[in-house]
Amino acid sequence: MFRPLPVLTGLTLICLVILVMLGNWQYARFSEKMAAAPLEQAVLETATVSADVLVTTPGNAQQVYGVLDGEPVWRRYVPARLASGETVFVLWDATGGPDPVPLSLSDLRRDYDRQANILSRPVTRSRFAAADQPEADLWYTMDLPAMSAHLSLEPPAARVVETLLVTVRKADDESRSRRTENPYAFEKVRDPLPPQRHFGYALTWWGMAMGLIGVYLAFHHSRGRLRFRR
Repeated sequence: MFRPLPVLTGLTLICLVILVMLGNWQYARFSEKMAAAPLEQAVLETATVSADVLVTTPGNAQQVYGVLDGEPVWRRYVPARLASGETVFVLWDATGGPDPVPLSLSDLRRDYDRQANILSRPVTRSRFAAADQPEADLWYTMDLPAMSAHLSLEPPAARVVETLLVTVRKADDESRSRRTENPYAFEKVRDPLPPQRHFGYALTWWGMAMGLIGVYLAFHHSRGRLRFRR
């Protein structure tokens, strides 16, 4: 015997459809990322950077908040000059964890020769991004004009050098580090979440849908509207 409550049944069906759709969407993102070509197969130019600007520019590296492999990091950019004479910001490395680690420009070596992509980054500030802190060399938006003005660069940097791979150092022990792919090395920034995270989200949404069905049946059973025997 099954006598469903009309309103509850209608709301449950609506919620069930939404949960299944969210699970399917996350699984589609998982499949899309698994099928995408790895960053190593991307065709990038080799940027040869002469870091003469570091000698005459006082201050610290400019740190931009980001996410690598699902972990919050601070990407550390330093001003430098290409062989053509153009002033740019180059990605030096990153530190893992929510707390930034200052990097003095005077402590850096001159040579910089890595596989990278040279990009123009328009200032696109998210409404959810925290406010930049130039006095602390911290940025939540890649704002090249503001970063150049903060370091009094002349001429200001109009482009940024993003390496194919980036070294992520532990904030509490910089001697410990790892190398990982840089999702910011393209004009269209790749979603930094790994594909396995989307698969986990899909299982979560589908699990909630199954749990909703269980709660729905248990509620009807407790009200005497669902019986499996007389």
